[in-house]
Amino acid sequence: MLDKYQRIKDEFDEGEKKFSNEFKNFSNAVNEIRDHAGQTREDIINVNVIISDIDKQFAEKTGIINAKDMVFLWGAVAIQCARWILIPTFDLETLTPTTDDRKDSASEGKNDKTATGKELDKGKEERDKQKFPDNKNIILLPVPYDAMKGTEDIVIPGVTEYGKQIYSMNHHSATLGHDPLVGQVIGTANIMTRSITFHDATMTTRKVEIPCGRTQVVVKAPVYSIPMMIEDVIKASREDCDRITTALLKENLHLQSDKYTKTGLPIPLLSADMQQKLLDSKWNSKELEDVAKGMVNGIAKNFVIAVVINTIVGTLHGFCYSEDKDDNRRLYSVRTRKIVATSNVIAESINLAAVAGGTVAGVLSENREIIKKSISHLDIGGMIEAIHQVFKSKRLQEEVRREFLEQELFNHFTSNKYSFLEESRYE
Repeated sequence: MLDKYQRIKDEFDEGEKKFSNEFKNFSNAVNEIRDHAGQTREDIINVNVIISDIDKQFAEKTGIINAKDMVFLWGAVAIQCARWILIPTFDLETLTPTTDDRKDSASEGKNDKTATGKELDKGKEERDKQKFPDNKNIILLPVPYDAMKGTEDIVIPGVTEYGKQIYSMNHHSATLGHDPLVGQVIGTANIMTRSITFHDATMTTRKVEIPCGRTQVVVKAPVYSIPMMIEDVIKASREDCDRITTALLKENLHLQSDKYTKTGLPIPLLSADMQQKLLDSKWNSKELEDVAKGMVNGIAKNFVIAVVINTIVGTLHGFCYSEDKDDNRRLYSVRTRKIVATSNVIAESINLAAVAGGTVAGVLSENREIIKKSISHLDIGGMIEAIHQVFKSKRLQEEVRREFLEQELFNHFTSNKYSFLEESRYE
């Protein structure tokens, strides 16, 4: 009886002990869950701090301030600088205006195919009856904005003074009909209405007459103006819409003829004063066109070579990836793009500083050759590629940063492991 009682007591004590252990484990699990929940709540409250810490980790892992990356960075800078030094954007010849291949001023207008003075006199009576020149006379008559007589009262600062007539060397900057771009509208309207529009502050517009032969005279009275010219253009177009096409053709024939004269056409869209200064220095629309053509070739060449250099640098840096020493490939690729973009920015900054310094030195010493040589090395093609690489690097960096941030946040919030769920507890 006592044995049976003892056995029951032992079983009870063992059950009580087991229950006590399980209750203790349950309490520990509840406390563990509570602690983890509290920690999670704190993490959510301080999530901005966590993200900031992760960003710091990302910056450290993708930083290029290390021996290997510095070798690639400065090596790339040296190669890019050697490129724009050895391959200038501009040919020095295109920066040197010349008049060797230009016609004498006396030959101006020959390509207009205008009639001789006698032929014009023959048709003068019939022509005077017309309010607006017909298509035939638009082609035969000289353009009205070539008229110089009667311009003594026109004042354009830097071009012509009061009491002096406009003459052959300044009439291109003094009249809007000779502007290669503005002339497409104003010059065409002048031809349709036999008028001249001056390049002054108020765009003074007057009628032009041919008293005899090819002599053209600017008429001061009756008064004429831009609004009146526009009204007449509308009226002339209603009478014959082909007049616009014919006048535009005449405008471009004349501009093409004047383009190759000694003076040449002014650079468009500038003030008359600036146009005249440039013309006096032999810089005109033809010279600008030649520079632009040379510039396009130089820019394209430097851009292509800069792209090739960047591709080689990026490829070689990729080959140097080490699984043991470097982080994962995605983070390493950010370093590669940083090296390429940063090297381009540094090389182009050096280029701008060198060009600016050389230009200032040339201006101070009044040495045009130094100025031209400095400007010829302005690396526009390299700058375009540098901008492209900066955007490309930023785009990849942001993409990888987002992936890194998501992964680290996931690891942070799922890293808590409950001891009561570990496999060892059930062995």
